[in-house]
Amino acid sequence: MAKRIASVIQSFLGGAIIAVIVTVVHGESFPWVLGAGLLVVGAFLVSLRLLSGDRIITIAGSLGLLVTVLVLAQRSTGGSVLIAGNDAGNAWVIGASLMCGLASAWPHIPSNSAR
Repeated sequence: MAKRIASVIQSFLGGAIIAVIVTVVHGESFPWVLGAGLLVVGAFLVSLRLLSGDRIITIAGSLGLLVTVLVLAQRSTGGSVLIAGNDAGNAWVIGASLMCGLASAWPHIPSNSAR
């Protein structure tokens, strides 16, 4: 049980770290850096889903990513925003949300030995 809780916390923090990094650089050299960032998000979520075999861990990683993107999309007290309402910002928010939803909802595929 303690190992599962630690895995959930680690996946949440991993999603948050990836979200911070991609949010900061998503507007540079659009669309190449954004595409690379979305590939990193996809690889992270797919690896969580395939390696853990536990949907809760994938959902925790997705929540870490989405909560961080939501927080960073808010206007700061100084009036600046990290995710602008342009093509790059919209593609980052929508792309990350779709990937999180797909990875979390993906059904469990039993291995050949379990059949």
